[in-house]
Amino acid sequence: MGGKTSKYQNEYISTQQRNPYENVTRAYAKWDRYSGLMSDDTSCFATHEIENFKKHQKISQNSSDQQRKVNSSNEKSIIKKTGQYDKNLSKQSQSIEQIIFSKNRITAQQLIKDQSQRRQKYKSTTLLSSNDLLQNSTEKKASSTTNINQTKQIPNDFQLLLIHSLDLQNAHEIGKGNFGTVYRALYKGTRDVALKTLKSVRHNLKSSMEDYDDNMYELLYEAHIMTQLQHPNLLRIIGVTFFGKDKQLSLVTDFMKNGSLLDYLRKHREIFLKSKSKDITLKLNSFSKQIFQAMLYLEKRRIIHRDLAARNCLIGDEDTLKVGDFGLTKLTEGGLYKGNNQTICAIRWSSPEAIFYSKYTSRSDVWSYGITLWEIYSLGERPYGSLDNKTVKNLLKNPLENFTRFLPQSREFGSDEVYTHLMLPCLTYNVALRPRFKDLVQRILTIFNNNIR
Repeated sequence: MGGKTSKYQNEYISTQQRNPYENVTRAYAKWDRYSGLMSDDTSCFATHEIENFKKHQKISQNSSDQQRKVNSSNEKSIIKKTGQYDKNLSKQSQSIEQIIFSKNRITAQQLIKDQSQRRQKYKSTTLLSSNDLLQNSTEKKASSTTNINQTKQIPNDFQLLLIHSLDLQNAHEIGKGNFGTVYRALYKGTRDVALKTLKSVRHNLKSSMEDYDDNMYELLYEAHIMTQLQHPNLLRIIGVTFFGKDKQLSLVTDFMKNGSLLDYLRKHREIFLKSKSKDITLKLNSFSKQIFQAMLYLEKRRIIHRDLAARNCLIGDEDTLKVGDFGLTKLTEGGLYKGNNQTICAIRWSSPEAIFYSKYTSRSDVWSYGITLWEIYSLGERPYGSLDNKTVKNLLKNPLENFTRFLPQSREFGSDEVYTHLMLPCLTYNVALRPRFKDLVQRILTIFNNNIR
């Protein structure tokens, strides 16, 4: 019996080293079960039970204190780890929300990084770092609609105002194209703005992601150009935002309620034809002068627009005109830009040297200005009429071709001075003989009899 008692006592001691609380519970069972073997005295039994109960309380209290210490330690550890996680997450993502609620500024590099993360999200097969995307000097896509090398000209630290989407109310679509969608919205409840929004990426389609890349580069480059321009006749950029359910990158610009000059002319053609020609001539002259002022400003800064046309001029209140769409615009050092075989140009508005040699100067913009005058004084007629682009291109190959026969026949709203001393000189075939905008200042003053800003 003594051996058995020793065995159970040893078992008790060994189990107590494993789990104090469990040991007390098991000890109760053992002492209760074998108490008759130890003594028949009930008082002794009661005393023994009381002692065990006190032991149980003491061990339970110690166990609870120990558990609280463990829980407290775990909580501190969790809080510490959570803090470190949040800190690391903040460092890794450099979240847009953090920028929004701090300085309201965002750099081009941060926007490119966001696009790189989108690529990873959609599991694109082409994964580029943000630096690769921004400084992309090796990748050239023959099928791209945008000259990707233009991204080299966007500084890493180029900043834009980042507008919170909650500050844009009552947004509704006003136009759509291959590039994306344009919305009208109310900014901070006081100002009408336009949102030029990129088309959403179709999930898991590499081509869609690449198109989005190209369009994003073009949008950022356009924003880069626009932030450097301060003129009443040039469209002003307010900032960028992430708009819609897909949070697509969008330019926020001035809103011009009457739309493009081309649409405006065509929409009001019948009204103009029934109105006093003198009043309409003054209106058209005003449009022509405002475009000239914008282009003269660009020329002085060695900026080539490359896409001047009535469709890219916007009309606001009281016939205010602003030249926009700077997606193809180039900043130059020597005033010359040389494109490549993939350089985009609109045949009907482009000069011969731009079409056949991809050479662009401010004189190329002067040619486009002459074609835009063609559109204005014909109330929105298509340059070269019903000729297709191939025929127009062949026509422009011959420097001796008298293409002026395709000019608008009606001169009801354009004076002879406009045609003879302004439009025709702008359409001089030989680029060396074609005037620059600064060469036309005196003619503009004489014809339109107004100051040039």
